[in-house]
Amino acid sequence: MRHSLSFLILTILFSISANAQQTQGEDRLVRLLSAKTAEIYQNEFRNIRKVTGPAQFLHNNTLIICDTAIWDLTYNIVDAIGNVKIVQDRTILSGDRVNYLADSSIARVRGNLVELIDKDSNRLRTLHLDYNTKDSIAYFFNGGSMMDKKGKVIESIRGYYHSKIERFKFIERVELNSDSLVLKSDSLAYWSKDKRVDFLGSVKVWQNNSFLSSNSGWYNREKEIYNFDDNAYMLNGQNELWAKRIYYERAEPKAELYDDVQILDTAQSMLLFSDFVRYRENPVFAELYKNPSLAYYSVENDLPDTLFFAADTIHYRMLPKFEMDSATVALSQKRYSLSRKDPIKEMYNRPTPLPKDSTAKKTVVAVKPPATDLLKTAAADSLLKITAKDSLRIPVKDSLSNHLKDSLRIPVKDSLSNHLKDSLKIPVKDSLLLTPKDTTLIRVISANKNIRFYRSNIQGRCDSLMFNSIDSIIRLYKDPVLWNENNQFTADSIQLITSNEQLSKTELISGAFVATKEDSLHYNQIKATDIVAHFTEGDLTRFDAYGGVTVIFFFAEDSILTTMNQKECKTMTAIIKEKSVQRVRYFETVQSDLYPIIDVEPEKKRLKGFRLRYNERPASRFEVTTRSVIPSSREYVSTLELPGFFYTNQLFGKTPALPAFEIFTKKETEPVITAPPSQVESTLVDSAL
Repeated sequence: MRHSLSFLILTILFSISANAQQTQGEDRLVRLLSAKTAEIYQNEFRNIRKVTGPAQFLHNNTLIICDTAIWDLTYNIVDAIGNVKIVQDRTILSGDRVNYLADSSIARVRGNLVELIDKDSNRLRTLHLDYNTKDSIAYFFNGGSMMDKKGKVIESIRGYYHSKIERFKFIERVELNSDSLVLKSDSLAYWSKDKRVDFLGSVKVWQNNSFLSSNSGWYNREKEIYNFDDNAYMLNGQNELWAKRIYYERAEPKAELYDDVQILDTAQSMLLFSDFVRYRENPVFAELYKNPSLAYYSVENDLPDTLFFAADTIHYRMLPKFEMDSATVALSQKRYSLSRKDPIKEMYNRPTPLPKDSTAKKTVVAVKPPATDLLKTAAADSLLKITAKDSLRIPVKDSLSNHLKDSLRIPVKDSLSNHLKDSLKIPVKDSLLLTPKDTTLIRVISANKNIRFYRSNIQGRCDSLMFNSIDSIIRLYKDPVLWNENNQFTADSIQLITSNEQLSKTELISGAFVATKEDSLHYNQIKATDIVAHFTEGDLTRFDAYGGVTVIFFFAEDSILTTMNQKECKTMTAIIKEKSVQRVRYFETVQSDLYPIIDVEPEKKRLKGFRLRYNERPASRFEVTTRSVIPSSREYVSTLELPGFFYTNQLFGKTPALPAFEIFTKKETEPVITAPPSQVESTLVDSAL
């Protein structure tokens, strides 16, 4: 039994060895399938056949077709010459000559033009190509170019083609064109079946007026979808984008940006930061999540300054005015109109009407309302020493609720006149057709939750913010607060109004309260329904309070606070010059009381509603956002050379059309910082770029 088992094992081993040797022999064997003639040259050292044709050889399921061949059976080499073709599973390779090393399955194809056509009719041309018939892998060098059946091109100095997985790999000085784009890359892989390009190194893409770059990623040629990873950068018109990753669909066009995102809007002097952004073009729309923030930079009086602003979520849109909701446009226009009014002048500088029974000619004079002037320098210096320069380059909200409304005047017209006018009117539908669409671009910004902002001369917090460029009013809601030097401003809502890109008014609407610190225990206070602060060229010049005004001021003698003055009135206004109050006027039902501080109980020194919030005040821009500002790469991009497609021109006799690439550049008078987007060092400066 033991001998039988041993014999069986030996038989099996011998059978396996014989089959292996037979398989190896078959793999090594080159077969001549057909030829016109075959001459034998043989001696004790060599066995050579000279084959004339057309001739066909078969090895590794691969056909080698040629006019003439020298077949060395001793070294298992075929040298094919003239109209050479290698055919394997719908991949066709042609050239002037082939040196085929059968033992290593390598076909060295050379000639004035070597061409490989794959299953999808992609044509790879070069002068030097090696093809492995066993692994179905081609390797080209010294330059090559591939063109698909639509005329799209990829070229490089060297590369590979993997027939089994239908993948081309291009290495070193890669250039590609596809429809309206061209690109340069260190290396890339092209999956011909999926029409997908994988970037295996640094890549730069030009498309119309857009530029994109990164250190890796992929691109779908048919759907025109890009995914850029590792220091992704995008330049589009007046916008620049940076991120760790950019996913971009050109057909929409829209993008998603991930991690360390920065968007620079040159036209609006604005930077957006986030760790996740949804971005869309035409019209521009950006949703910022995951630690979003904004920066508005400007230069005022030759001094650069930046407003840093952050929230839990920020939405930014830019769209033509005719696409906005008509009710929103109408409300914004009304807010703009009301914000330009001056309630003090309207209420107290009106002419006195003539008595009804008067027949005598009288001169109409303006009657000054009863007022109390506060002219003491000490009192003036104690009141609101505010240095509030224009800190926001964007605008604010509705004007004051009650006394800023327009009165409606409806004139009575003659009915016959109206009838005649109506008969001449153009029909409504026709008139609308004659009205051109208003294509003015409107910026809309909204933010929610945990809003805070910082600039050198103003800081603030709120829980909701709205802005559009129709009224240029920033509207702060939900427990808003502003700080300027020693002053704190609070109200139910706050509006910041700008004119000619400078802050012109700050409106505290409903429940308005201003507190100015005198020392650690005493605060000057103004409480009213509404308060308006007026600015001229960035300096506070007037201060108005309306509706049940209550004021507490503390006066000093020999630098020591000694007296508290409490006043009540319907309206008050203060004139401020050179950062000091020059005159305060109180109107209607004025009541004033003076108290020695030593006799005033602590709770009487503060008005109802007094609430200090200095602990919420951002002390620096880094308490708003720690984002680093990346300098613009626009000028660097403008110095880059577009692809030249040298090998395509050499091998196909034509050069792909290049896009008419133009970029928006800053004026020569503006400072410009240039650097490669993937190599730039981030800066922690609070100045304008």
